[in-house]
Amino acid sequence: MISINKKAMVVVREILKNAEDLGCQVHKMDCGATVVDMGINCRGSWEAGLLFTRVTLGDLAKVQLGEFYLNEDYSFSAAEVFVEQPLIACLASQIAGWKLGEGEFATIGSGPARAVAAVETDQYLEMTPYRDKNNEVVLCIQDTKLPDERIGLWVAEACKVKPEDVYLLVAPSACIVGSIQVAARMLEQVCHKMYEKGFDVTQVVACRGKAPVAPVVKDEVKAMGRINDAILYGGETEFWVDSTDEKIAKVIHQLVSKTSSPNYGELFADIFERAGKDFYYIDHDVHSIAKIQIHNINSGRSFVAGEINYEVLERSFLK
Repeated sequence: MISINKKAMVVVREILKNAEDLGCQVHKMDCGATVVDMGINCRGSWEAGLLFTRVTLGDLAKVQLGEFYLNEDYSFSAAEVFVEQPLIACLASQIAGWKLGEGEFATIGSGPARAVAAVETDQYLEMTPYRDKNNEVVLCIQDTKLPDERIGLWVAEACKVKPEDVYLLVAPSACIVGSIQVAARMLEQVCHKMYEKGFDVTQVVACRGKAPVAPVVKDEVKAMGRINDAILYGGETEFWVDSTDEKIAKVIHQLVSKTSSPNYGELFADIFERAGKDFYYIDHDVHSIAKIQIHNINSGRSFVAGEINYEVLERSFLK
């Protein structure tokens, strides 16, 4: 059986070995857990963003940088992700489901350790039967502060490993690593919404996605807004499924923001503020992608829904 923690730890060791070159800082907690700062008190880097993203996916995806053209004047880098095992890479690992705090900017963990801990409040693990077991675990955290000793011990206890075998990768929204790793979540957005709308995610054969890497801004709320707008209004995906045309036609318009989000056209920063800066209070249907193509390998037919909303992206990225 594939161990996503074992695979991800290969990437983590690459980060530890080259931390200075990657613009990262490594810290040891008193309990023995290792914290890798990838953008809070350091600059991070493009390569660090790709490595962070590979870890969130249990290193079960090809991740690379491309280009996104906004208009005649502006273009941005883009995160491109290719996945063959979304039940494991996206739902058992990448999606942020392990809540580690309360209130404003509550910390939420993503990455391979989720599949070991399988905490009851991590509802996304209900979408996949995959579970992992490994003597070393890694959790990725999107936050403005480094995790404290309590979180290191909490993860160790939940995963039934020694604290010195816990590795925590941390980056805020307002850094290049944050912009890259969030843009790369376009496939997980589709997978969890497919499940919620009654489509059998096990029928996904392969998928790929692309989303713009939002320009970094130091304001955390504005950065949070931009990196999510990148997916909601700029995320484009392509899925190959082993299903029926009827099932695809029924679900496809429920997967894209234009025809499913109750707040379509709004900047995510405004939605986030109204939710008290807590993701758990945002309507699940808000979390969508801009455009999707679905190819049925049985009938040979293809379906498409949604569109890239360049006007909202301009408001978000440039103003």
